[in-house]
Amino acid sequence: MASWVEFLDTTLFRSINQAGQNSFFDWFMPFMTDLKNFTYILVLLGGYIVWKERKGGLVFLVFVGLTLAITDPFSSRLLKEWVGRIRPCQVLEEVRLLTDCNTSYSFPSSHAVNIFAAAYFLSQVFRRLAPLFFAIAAVVAYSRVYIGIHYPLDVIGGAAIGLLIAWPMYRLKDMALARLNISPAESTKPKAPIKAVKGEE
Repeated sequence: MASWVEFLDTTLFRSINQAGQNSFFDWFMPFMTDLKNFTYILVLLGGYIVWKERKGGLVFLVFVGLTLAITDPFSSRLLKEWVGRIRPCQVLEEVRLLTDCNTSYSFPSSHAVNIFAAAYFLSQVFRRLAPLFFAIAAVVAYSRVYIGIHYPLDVIGGAAIGLLIAWPMYRLKDMALARLNISPAESTKPKAPIKAVKGEE
């Protein structure tokens, strides 16, 4: 079973990394894979949340920081060392490598863990933009395979781990807001049903 999954994972890796190549992706995927390119957007979103929600926004940012402080070392130091999977660029032939081949282990993708955890938090505040946030996270995850340093299962597993960590952390954030007697963000409150106006029933 394990060998079959590994074969499928390697086959999918080659289809993305080699068969799926094109000149636009050769520029776009290295750009998307560099999370520093999202710094200004994240700062603007964070500033907007604090401006709109005041204390609630500060608590939100604190828990985002705490979540990433958990996801990054948990994936890059603990899980990678425990699983010990070698990166494709180190063991496979004819890999199209669009960046340096990192010497750390491959599973899970810390990029996928972190970006999906952040996407979950942001999607809870900006509900209408949730598809956009997760689409960006998916492209970042895809880029790790395209540039040759992760297998598809590395990023799929990383996405799942990021969401599994972000979900309870967001619940803890809500508990902290309740303890501090701070109302949650308006966009995360369930909308009350619209009552029918008398005479229009």
